[in-house]
Amino acid sequence: MKVFIVDAFTTEAFKGNPAAVCLLENKISEEKMQAIANEFNLSETIFLEKNNNNQTDYLVRYFTPTTEVVFCGHATLAAAKVILHHLGYPIVNFTTFHNLSLSAASEGENISMKFPLYDAVDFIPSKELLAAFGILNPISVKFAKDLDMLVIEVAGKAALLNIKPDFAKALQTNDAIKELVVTSKSEDKEYDFYSRCFCPWIGINEDPVTGAAHSVLAKYWSSVLGKREMMAYQSSKRGGFLKLKILSETELEVVSNAKIVVEGTMSIN
Repeated sequence: MKVFIVDAFTTEAFKGNPAAVCLLENKISEEKMQAIANEFNLSETIFLEKNNNNQTDYLVRYFTPTTEVVFCGHATLAAAKVILHHLGYPIVNFTTFHNLSLSAASEGENISMKFPLYDAVDFIPSKELLAAFGILNPISVKFAKDLDMLVIEVAGKAALLNIKPDFAKALQTNDAIKELVVTSKSEDKEYDFYSRCFCPWIGINEDPVTGAAHSVLAKYWSSVLGKREMMAYQSSKRGGFLKLKILSETELEVVSNAKIVVEGTMSIN
């Protein structure tokens, strides 16, 4: 099986968010997919199976080291990088295990992807959850049910960067979420907003750059800022950028890039 490790949402090696991309030659079991994802031990591993033997149409599944997830933006970008810029096809379509349709195309040196937009509603988090992340006075708290994702806006980049989570305490909370995204309005002209994403509930303490989170953040910040085109930066240690454009009430265009850092084969027999 051909495999790649790709750093997504960056043009530089060892930055952005790494994902493993596995090009399946034959069907394998869900248990084997999980074992492979655990072997890579990256935040996400994406498995691609040709749909009706089409070189630009794939069925995809996403796994963390511990569980399968519905959707992963940075792994989708990583897979698109392999198909578009490495194998040389101009466009690629993905259908997820949960029947979500995604597409990506080359846009110069970058890659343009179409992602769904998700709504988020007001939410009252537990005091224990806020305490675990040291969040004292959130500006806004929203919950995106489709992704089991909580989005909390804090006042300024300094407050965002100063978050030092107690992950052991976070795992003891009962807020029924899989991801917590903390975000702040930008204080400079290069970006419109910043974010960090914490996912200890699915085995990832802090995700370096989270494409799926921006399917929620784009809609949130569009309503706050009154803009349909925005630049976003995820302020993890590795960091990564995303250019966002809201196409409709349900569709988001994300433009970014990725860097292939490993190419090889894996024996799975």
